[in-house]
Amino acid sequence: MKSYTYSEIKRIPEILKEMEKYSFGFLPSKKYFFVGCGSSYNLSFTASKVLENFGIDSEVITGGKVIAFDYVPKCDVAIFISRTGESTETIKAAEKFKEKGIYTIGITCEKNTSLEKVCAQTFVFEFLYENSIVMTGSFVAILYFLIKMHDVDGYLHEKSKRLIYETEILLENMDLKKFNHFIFLGFDEEYGISKEGALKMQEMAKQFVEFHEPLEYRHGPISNISENSLVVINSKDTSFEYQLKKDLERYTKVIFLGENGDLDLKYNYGLETPLKVIFSQILSYRKAICEGFNPDVPDNLTKSVKI
Repeated sequence: MKSYTYSEIKRIPEILKEMEKYSFGFLPSKKYFFVGCGSSYNLSFTASKVLENFGIDSEVITGGKVIAFDYVPKCDVAIFISRTGESTETIKAAEKFKEKGIYTIGITCEKNTSLEKVCAQTFVFEFLYENSIVMTGSFVAILYFLIKMHDVDGYLHEKSKRLIYETEILLENMDLKKFNHFIFLGFDEEYGISKEGALKMQEMAKQFVEFHEPLEYRHGPISNISENSLVVINSKDTSFEYQLKKDLERYTKVIFLGENGDLDLKYNYGLETPLKVIFSQILSYRKAICEGFNPDVPDNLTKSVKI
């Protein structure tokens, strides 16, 4: 079966290299608010937390909260992320921010969209267009676009090639069929990609998922763990997270994404998060395939939520 989803994950190195041509300059003197829904909210949350690490005043809110409560927080610039540019809640939220005189910026993967018509400025990345309903490569590339001004190391496209290869090797040697409960753990920006990892697994493979801060997992949620659980720790390389890994391995399989981990991804103020989320995308895709699901067309989902 030809899978758009798998192809769109595999092309991540290519689109990251293309994204090197673009940049977004955040100013420490301004207050930013990100707005999105679903994966775009998770992307926004992650980007906001990374930017905070570099002194940028940024927060995040769902489009749904803006329109449900007619609430527009004070800020200088509002950034609206919608892969298709047609998510009703995001568009309506942009209209409300604009009415308040706030400068609006859209980010989308398709041209001539409703979001582009509303926003004062729009970044349209047509090379990120995805056929699949589930957002994968575009998530990674847009996240990188938003944080790349702080990435002095660069070469993320080369790093992503290695990460994809190492992920495939790691998962080839695992029996994913035995797992029916997936837990994603992380602090701050790592929490954002943990939430996104859980969503990918839920969307593609219809699995029972959870996402928590790492140390919070002991405070109740651990009651559900079993040998059929798979824990993914998106680590900030603290000694507490390493100890948590050891503790949880008494019960089940744990995959540690951090320095000297199952995938060696040293914490770098969140600049490594675009790489870490690729692992969860491939994991979710592989689980969907082994369960006989078509990850390209998940049940009850559409590319844009229109209300």
